[in-house]
Amino acid sequence: MSTLVVADPRGVYLAGLESVLHKAGHDVVAQCRRPVDVVPHVERHRPDIVIVGLDITDPQAAGLSSRLKACNSALGIIFIVQPHGRLDIKEIQVLNGDGLLLDGISHRYLIECVNAVAAGKKWIDNKIVQQLLMPRSQPQSKSRLTGRETEIADLVSRGLRNKTIAQRLHVSEGTVKMHLHHVYEKLHLGGRAELAWVAHGNDADHPGMGRTGLL
Repeated sequence: MSTLVVADPRGVYLAGLESVLHKAGHDVVAQCRRPVDVVPHVERHRPDIVIVGLDITDPQAAGLSSRLKACNSALGIIFIVQPHGRLDIKEIQVLNGDGLLLDGISHRYLIECVNAVAAGKKWIDNKIVQQLLMPRSQPQSKSRLTGRETEIADLVSRGLRNKTIAQRLHVSEGTVKMHLHHVYEKLHLGGRAELAWVAHGNDADHPGMGRTGLL
């Protein structure tokens, strides 16, 4: 069982979060409506995990993780993001959370995320991964990923290494590296480290695709 502080501007949503977490054996020790109010609750209650629902463009989101970690370096931080339009890798990096969920996540995957973060792992919603890996609309067709590039990016998102990908696709490791280089350029990523952070994320757990449901 983990102790949690939860925050979300929607009262009904907060009640739903608490109910789902309680049924899974977790204890919500405090709840609030604004991200800025999370910090004093963390200082007071010393929870294991904090869950914050927020508009990803909210200026209060910037630096929130570092302020929370300053209160408790062992704190697990989960964000439920409400995007306006398509997500951007820079927005995700600024959040710097241990768990990232897209608004509308199902009960099952909310609990999977909480359990993973409680175990010291990172967890990211695969719908977020899909958005970040999908190339933005460009007037030039060469800016879009090819079928092979998309396939390789997807395999990287599952945590497979170049050698394993090459064996699975019956191509050389050099060919895999070439396609990855094109992926980095088209998605404006700095290299495998950024792609791994977005899609596989330092021991991040990736559940199945196509999740639906509301809290």
